[in-house]
Parts: sequence; C-alpha cells; structure tokens
Amino acid sequence: MMKTNAYRAAKGSVTALLLASVLWYVPTTVEAAVVTQLDITGGSIDLNFGPLGNLAGSFTESGQLVMNQFQPAPDIFNPVTVGHLSFSLFTSSGGPLNLSAPTAQISGAAMTADLQSLFASVTSIGWTGLLTSPPSPVTTSLNVGGSAAGSFDASTNAFDISWTRPFAGVPFLTSGTFSLQGTAQLAAVPLPAAAWLFGSGLIGLGSLARRKMKAAA
Repeated sequence: MMKTNAYRAAKGSVTALLLASVLWYVPTTVEAAVVTQLDITGGSIDLNFGPLGNLAGSFTESGQLVMNQFQPAPDIFNPVTVGHLSFSLFTSSGGPLNLSAPTAQISGAAMTADLQSLFASVTSIGWTGLLTSPPSPVTTSLNVGGSAAGSFDASTNAFDISWTRPFAGVPFLTSGTFSLQGTAQLAAVPLPAAAWLFGSGLIGLGSLARRKMKAAA
C-alpha cells in the first residue's frame, strides 16, 4: 500500500510538472516592448496649403525605418510622388536642432513613436501659374516628423501610426498629416526575476518526483 501511495504521489508530481511546463511555454499577448525597426509597406501624405487647398495621396513604397540611428536619404525608402511633389525621407539631428534618433514602443494594442527627426527632401515643379513657364524644379528639405501614435496587432506585428506636423516659415504650407503602415520588429524581452524563480520551482518539483519514484521502487 505504501508503495502504491508513493507511486501515485510521484505520478501526481510528474503530471503537475508537465502541466506547469505547458503553461510556461504557452505564448501570451505582448503587453509592452521596444521597437527596433519599422518595416514600412505604405503610408499617406496630406499637406494643407491654406488658400491653395490640400494635396493628399497614398503610397505603397516599402522600406525600413531603423530606431536609435540616423539614416541619410534615400535609405528609408525610394522617393515617392504625391501630386507634383516627390519625397525622399531621411532622419537627421537637424544640426542646431539637436534632435534625437527615432524611437518607438508598444503597449498592448497601441504603438507610440518619437519621429521628430524625420525629414523629407521635397522636389516640386511648383503650383500651376505661380512660376514662369516652363516651371523649374525646386528642392528643399522639410522637418516633417512628429510624435506618432496608432495601433499594433500582436498576432501579426502590423502597425498603423500617424501624426500631424504644423509648419512655420514655409510659403503657403501650414500643416501636414502623415501616416505609415507595415510591420514592427521588437527587441527581445529579458525574463524577469519572477520567471527565473518559477523555473527554479519547476526544477525542484522534478527532483521531488524523481526521489518519490525511487522510493517507490
């Protein structure tokens, strides 16, 4: 009888160990993580030129926006055209502006990103009637970045973020709204101390099961 009881106790311990191990490895929804790179698949641009109206459009150019570093044009993605404007995106400290490199993070189903250092090299042939004919291309650099926010899907790592940037000192241009879509790459999250403690408990439970099985033999 004692042997049977010991066997049952050992069997119960092994079952508990297997169940705990299964629960330990069941994937859970990402609650918070740091983003290392945005793999862009598209976006949109909506520029407000005051009395001249808006210029808006979407693009499907793919590219990568790397966090915590600056990327010269056209490293993020190839130039995109919206209306008569051609955009090449890059990130920069802005010289005396001393801007920080991009960062982003997720919290549950939300993503926030500091994209203050995002610039666009913009080439334009000008608004119809504003320049002499034929119009001459004009290229300028604009700081189009801002504090972006939007959604994040933990099952696919898909994101959709947007921000609005006010402009000052740019003729006719008053503001712009921008969006980016794609998938995010996340930094590995280190196991907290509680996880190591739980793992140690599993090891101890396994040792106890082995001892009980030897005693029952």
